[in-house]
Amino acid sequence: MTEPEQDAEPTVSLGSWEELAPSVWRAVAQPDAVNLLLVAGSGRALLVDTGSSPAQGRTVRTAVAEVTAVPLEVVVVTHAHHDHAAGLPAFHDLTTVGHEGVPGVNRPMVLAVAFDLGDRRVEVAHLGRGHTGGDLVVIVPDSDLVVVGDLVESAAPPSLGPDSFLQEWPVTVDSVIGLMTGETRAVPGHGDPVDRTYVYEQRGRLASIAGEVRRLAESGVSAADAVDQGDWAYPVETLAPGLEVAFAQLGPVTPRRTLPLA
Repeated sequence: MTEPEQDAEPTVSLGSWEELAPSVWRAVAQPDAVNLLLVAGSGRALLVDTGSSPAQGRTVRTAVAEVTAVPLEVVVVTHAHHDHAAGLPAFHDLTTVGHEGVPGVNRPMVLAVAFDLGDRRVEVAHLGRGHTGGDLVVIVPDSDLVVVGDLVESAAPPSLGPDSFLQEWPVTVDSVIGLMTGETRAVPGHGDPVDRTYVYEQRGRLASIAGEVRRLAESGVSAADAVDQGDWAYPVETLAPGLEVAFAQLGPVTPRRTLPLA
């Protein structure tokens, strides 16, 4: 009699570094398929996101030293979710940057900060709330790149969670779009880089979902029933974890009046 098969452990690995622009590389950290971005100037380097565990963070740090001789001095986490930020302990001796709501960073920020890497400037900004309350974007102006974390996704639909701010999310993405030209590439948290048109289309879908939540709430539909009754721009299973909070964030809602009005 054969033993029942056990669920396989997810494979933890780091893909090879792909050069997106001169001295700007992307690597994909598994098992969560997270994009990590490395930017090197003439004097120092900056890493965006850290992997999903301290051990993976150590692997990332070793890999950075293999791709560039420029010393890594700054690490930015786009938001607090474990697949992006759990590798932070491997970089505790460096400058670690995150929104003030992100634990484990030694340089918390609120609005914006810039770093001179030597002949290259990198800007980090909190444009607003969306996927989480502490989403950061990282702008590399001389490469026409903006790293957007999970504000934008290309590998799968955006994930609405209990720490998301649905009604604000499209407005925050508007600010991302405002940073982009027709040549700019946005590097999402998961998936290949995308252009301004793609980001604009995703912004429209997020706005549609936000509008649908408000419509349902004004029609007296509960968050529990919204899963089945809504007309959703993305598969509802990617939205369900955050719908209850999205309804609650609306606050008191005045029921929508329908015909006849008298």
